[in-house]
Formats: sequence, C-alpha cells, structure tokens
Amino acid sequence: MSDDKWVQTTADLRKELSRIKSSSEGVAGRFEILQREAESLKIEFLKYSLERQRKIVARERGFTLLINDRKKIGAGVAVTVGASILGGLIAKDKDSALYAGLSGFTGVLQGFGETKWAVSLQRHLVIVPSDAIPATGTWVTFESVIAAIDDLKMEILRGKRLGSLDNIIQRLHQSRGKLIYLLPPE
Repeated sequence: MSDDKWVQTTADLRKELSRIKSSSEGVAGRFEILQREAESLKIEFLKYSLERQRKIVARERGFTLLINDRKKIGAGVAVTVGASILGGLIAKDKDSALYAGLSGFTGVLQGFGETKWAVSLQRHLVIVPSDAIPATGTWVTFESVIAAIDDLKMEILRGKRLGSLDNIIQRLHQSRGKLIYLLPPE
C-alpha cells in the first residue's frame, strides 16, 4: 500500500469515526431527554393514581353515607335529575343528558364522602380517611405526600433519577420536612 493511499485511508477512517461519534452524541442526548421524560411520567402517574384512589374511596364512602342517611338521597336524586335536564337542554342529546346526570350523581357521592385523607407509606400506597387509619403502618396526610411528590418532580427537572416505585417510596420516607405524620388511634 502506498503512502498516499495509506494517508487517504486513515483520513477517511477519521471522518467516519467523527461522523459515528457525532451521531452517537446526538443519540445520547435524545436518550437523556427520554429518560427525564420517563422519570417525570413516573411522578405524574403516581400523583394520578393517588388522586384516583382518593376519588374512588370518597365515592364508596359517599355511597355508604347516602344509604345510611335517607335525607341525602333526595339531594343526590335532585342533582342527578337537574344535571340530566340541564345536559339535555344544552346538548339536545339523550346520551349526553344521561352522562351529565350520572356524572352529577357521582360528584354528589364523592362530595358526601370527602374528608381529610391519610396515605400509608408502605410498599403499596393506600389511601384511607384520616379518622379511620389502622393501628399499624406509617401514615401521613394526603396533602403532605402530594407536596413531597412535587419536590421529587423538581429534583427530576434538575436531572436526578428516581428509579423504581420502591425507590420513590423510600425517597418519600426521606422527605421528613414535608411529610405530616398521623398517629394511629389507640
């Protein structure tokens, strides 16, 4: 191989390596962005799950209260009928009216069941009314968990990685300044 050919081959190889390096740096940058978005989605999903669980428990609690208090049944039916009529007038659609009525009734049930909430910081996050926490486990207020989760989101924006749900729960345990602990009943 002649010297000119050797020089040309090494120059071509350097160009190719430079192109590969540049391409890999672009992929690494995109991968970093995707990782941050995935970490952020974990926090958003955790907040969504906690809020959804709170709403479900509130509706169940509201339904129980509605069954036990006959006076509230009238209010629930009135809201359902009112929302159905209003929804029907606005949308001029029976399905929309029915959906509006059921949504109104669901909202009434949830409203009847609203209270102060407690969250367990065990392996599975569980939400219960704060006046009904079991004697075992670590319990904190719902609002303080949400505040601690928001702090974790700020850490993500600064580039921190949280890991699995177990890691996130462990990090929540370490948020002692934000968490408001509840004592179980005696």
